[in-house]
Amino acid sequence: MAFNTLEYLRDGKVDFVFHCTSYDYKHLIENVRKAPNRIEIINGFLPKLKEELPSFCFAVIYDVPEFADEAYELLNIKNITSEMLNNLLYNSPLGLKVLYENFDMFLSTNEDRKYFDVIIKYAFNSNNKELLHKLSIYSDLHTRFLFMNYLIDNYPERINEIYNDITEYTTSVTFEPFEQMTFLPELMKQEDISKLAVKLLGNNREKDYIKLKKFILEKYKYNNLASELLDTPFVEDPTRTGVLIVDKKKKAIQEDTFNKDSNTLFVTSANYRFHILFNHKERINQELLDEFAYKMRYFLDAKRIDEYSVNQDERDLKRIDSCGLSVLLEKWTEKYMDLSQSKEYGFVGNGTTCSCYRIGDYVIKIVKTKWSYEDEICPNIYLIAKDYEEIYVRNKDGIVEGGLEVQKYLTRNAKNIDPKYFGYFDEALEKLGYRRTDTLINGSCGENAMLLDTYYDADCPNPASLPKWFKEYPIVIIDRDRIYPKDKVYVKQLRSGY
Repeated sequence: MAFNTLEYLRDGKVDFVFHCTSYDYKHLIENVRKAPNRIEIINGFLPKLKEELPSFCFAVIYDVPEFADEAYELLNIKNITSEMLNNLLYNSPLGLKVLYENFDMFLSTNEDRKYFDVIIKYAFNSNNKELLHKLSIYSDLHTRFLFMNYLIDNYPERINEIYNDITEYTTSVTFEPFEQMTFLPELMKQEDISKLAVKLLGNNREKDYIKLKKFILEKYKYNNLASELLDTPFVEDPTRTGVLIVDKKKKAIQEDTFNKDSNTLFVTSANYRFHILFNHKERINQELLDEFAYKMRYFLDAKRIDEYSVNQDERDLKRIDSCGLSVLLEKWTEKYMDLSQSKEYGFVGNGTTCSCYRIGDYVIKIVKTKWSYEDEICPNIYLIAKDYEEIYVRNKDGIVEGGLEVQKYLTRNAKNIDPKYFGYFDEALEKLGYRRTDTLINGSCGENAMLLDTYYDADCPNPASLPKWFKEYPIVIIDRDRIYPKDKVYVKQLRSGY
């Protein structure tokens, strides 16, 4: 802009603000906030813009102490960024007022912890004991765990100051005066309490670890203690900034602790039994190993003797471990083998996104990822093989990192049927409002279509209503992926190099 925008604002000439581009608008706010005479500038434009452009005014004045009353009047809590909250807390008398009035909102918006990180750092930096106490007994137990985790990592010397006994605060009980007690308090997630226990062990608090371990084994059927103890701990190299090295002392303590309870921790592990079976079997009683291997024999077929296959089996099962799904895999395997007339089992095939294993009359798919990372990965329609069970574990971006599916075991190939039926298939798919981005047969990654044993197996509440062509040749897509609403142009689909 050719004119001096700050002078215009100081003189109350504000019309140009309504015509700023988003880039100019953002930089105008920054320039006012940085200006040595910002109070004078704000006094010039605030009376004229606070009604028509409250968001602009607030973005300029929100943490300026001289305008705390006006900022509070213009406050729209939905527009507060983590940076704004940080600046408010450190620079404005309005900071704590805004925080306490919206405490639950800030802490419930916790997917990426953006507000939590600001709040907890401020609490410790300012040594605000009221705020520290509120966080230490916060009702949401995952948020409370995050506070404990931060405390142990950054201020271990203050643990006894903040908690009379940190191990007593892993349930919804807070021990506050006049608290209404319950016989069934809410428990912290086992992933969190397992991590907390091992964190305490690594900070020379073995008694706390032992107490929590006992509590975990009593109150939780499965836990993550084995994985937390056997995962290699790292510490920053004191000689090289940003470089991590193995913390040998912690590693020795954790491994020794695991060895003392190895059999119990193996049996109760929610996410590490396959890792132990493949990498730490010498630490476990042979009878326990044999029992587990027998239950999982369907996925450890001795007929697959080539090195790639054995390694693939190991990778598949460790993936399920890491996603916390090994217990569910065991449960579903037993359930669907019991439901099957055939008792045959074995490896069926390996694709880009999953490995398939026959379990009697069914297949269990160990999912590595999915091409799609839409909220709905695949619709439940008769043209797609029915999932009797499915569960996916996604990362923060929604991308599937592992999962399990159970489908009927199909043997009828669709390769040699009249091509017109594939035309009927696509017409029916479009009529239902969907399109596919994958081949049906003869694809580079194998076959993606099979025939059901009978159209009665289709994912449809009323099979009699299905079209005649489908009753003759019940073609279904077997990979529940890459099926999108036909009118959706931009879809969330991984690139082939992911």
